[in-house]
Amino acid sequence: PLIEIGNITGGLFKVNAVIRNIGDGDAENISWNINLLGGLILRGYQTSGLIAGIPPGGQVTVRSDLILGMGRTDVAVNAKIPGGTMNIKNNNAFVLLFFIIINPGGGI
Repeated sequence: PLIEIGNITGGLFKVNAVIRNIGDGDAENISWNINLLGGLILRGYQTSGLIAGIPPGGQVTVRSDLILGMGRTDVAVNAKIPGGTMNIKNNNAFVLLFFIIINPGGGI
């Protein structure tokens, strides 16, 4: 199995990220994290979870916990399969209280 992180999006209270299995086999026990680095993040700067499995060609959307804050921040999403490499994607963002605006241009 081979995973990649797709679109990272914002909106009201949360950040969403798509994790895809672009490999030939089932991806199982995928650990993931969404971290907001920088800015004044009062709540929700780190969220993590575990995806039981993604079939080949499949995808799962993961969501952060509730986010409250102010200012520019960097959103870092990572995902890892046991025994595999970690896939990381970063985007610049701006948090205005409970609204998160992601820079669609991508990386840091």
